[in-house]
Formats: sequence, C-alpha cells, structure tokens
Amino acid sequence: MPTDQQKNQAPVYSFQGSSPADELLEIARIHHKEAKQMYESAHAAEAEERFEEAKLLMDLADARRERAEEFERAARGEGGDPIVSEILEGQEDICLSYKPHTSTYVPEEGGFPEGWLEEIIPPPPGRIARAVAWVGGLIAR
Repeated sequence: MPTDQQKNQAPVYSFQGSSPADELLEIARIHHKEAKQMYESAHAAEAEERFEEAKLLMDLADARRERAEEFERAARGEGGDPIVSEILEGQEDICLSYKPHTSTYVPEEGGFPEGWLEEIIPPPPGRIARAVAWVGGLIAR
C-alpha cells in the first residue's frame, strides 16, 4: 500500500496526449532538481576541502539550471525547442569544420597511366566459382 509521502508526490510519468508545454515544463523540473542536487554535492565537497570537485559540480549545476530555464522559456512560447537548438548548434560546428574531399591524384594531360583499365576490371572467375555457377544454373532450370 502506498504511504502518505508517496501519495503527495507528483507523478514521475506523463500521460499520452499531454501538451508539449507540459512536457517541456516537466523536463525543466527534472533539470532544476538535478541542479539542486549538484549544488548540494558541491557545497559538501567544498566543506570537505575538495575544491576542484566543488568547482566542477558548481559549473555543471549552473549549466543544468540554464538548460532548465531554456525549457521553461520554450514552454511559455518565448523561444524554440532547446533540444532542436542544441542539435542545430552541433550541425553548425560540423559545417564550419567540414572540408570537402579533394582527389590527390591528378592525371597528366595525356590521360590515365598505362594499364589502369586492367587494374579495375575484375579477374575472371576461378574454377570453384565457375562450378558453383554451373550447379546454380542446373538447379534454376
């Protein structure tokens, strides 16, 4: 049987048909909760004089809080979907660093080197390949 504490908590699941704004607010709530936990862990690490860990946790918590605020703005309709924005930012980075392939081989004015056609033509099938083809032909009839 569920306890009183479990009854008073908000559900951790969502229903089909919930609005996109509700889903974004739920994601923002989760991000705020994670940020709060990271802040608490950072303060505990600071109390134990683990300053590098505390700084890292504070930075992560700040980033998580900012992300939650982005989701809240998106739920209010003040901005686009933060997930789509993040994906597009990644695409921009990829586009900036993209270098098209350029061939390293440039044929001389006379054309391709001698024997190039023989190199790209596959060799004739061997005895086993011919035998398999012959048996396959018999079976197909």
